[in-house]
Amino acid sequence: MRKISVNKIIKNQNKYVVLTKDKSDILVSGASIQEVEKKLSKLSIKDVVITYIPPVNKYLSPLCR
Repeated sequence: MRKISVNKIIKNQNKYVVLTKDKSDILVSGASIQEVEKKLSKLSIKDVVITYIPPVNKYLSPLCR
């Protein structure tokens, strides 16, 4: 199973994101759930889980960066 790169997590910190089914990439991100839902409807993507990536300086070890 591939993992999402730390750089993508840092790029999308403090945002809501939608992951691929295998959780290896980020499909859509946005500052609010409504923004993410609008992007999903434009792409006709259904049945997803929206999650939040908190600020990495509070939740990620400096060794990961």
